[in-house]
Amino acid sequence: MITKPVEELRDRLQMPGMVVMEFAFGGPPSNPHRPENHRRRSVVYVATHDCDTAVGWWRTLPKRIRAETGLPGVEPSWELIDLALSSRADLAIMQAQDVLGLGSEARMNMPGTSKGNWQWQLRPGELTAKHAARLRALTAAHGRIRA
Repeated sequence: MITKPVEELRDRLQMPGMVVMEFAFGGPPSNPHRPENHRRRSVVYVATHDCDTAVGWWRTLPKRIRAETGLPGVEPSWELIDLALSSRADLAIMQAQDVLGLGSEARMNMPGTSKGNWQWQLRPGELTAKHAARLRALTAAHGRIRA
C-alpha cells in the first residue's frame, strides 16, 4: 500500500508511479490500478515478478471479477498486454511469460516463500518473430511507436 506521504514525495520529485493490471479489478472505483485512473507519469505493468502470470491469474479469478474486467478471456495474457498498452501511462512493461501465454508454472516468485522461486528461465528461441510482430502491431495500434 502506497501512503499519502509517499505519493507526495513521488510527485514532488516528479518520479513515475507504478500501476499493475492484475490489481485493477475488484476494488473501489478510486483504485489507482484501474485503467481509467492511470496517470501519465507512471509505468503500467501487466504483472510483477511477485504476481502470477496473466494466464495463472485469470484461471484463479472469481467469475464476478472476470465479468468486471470486460475481457473475453480467450487469451488473457494478450488481453492484459493490450489493456496495458492502451493505458495513458508513459511506459508499459510486460513479462516474457505473458508474451508467451504461460501459466502458473512460469511464475517467477511467490512472496513469503524461500523455496522454488526464480526457477523459470526464458530459453533461447522462445520469443519469436511472430511474438515481436504481434507486440509491434499492438504497440503501433496504441500510438506507442515514435516516428
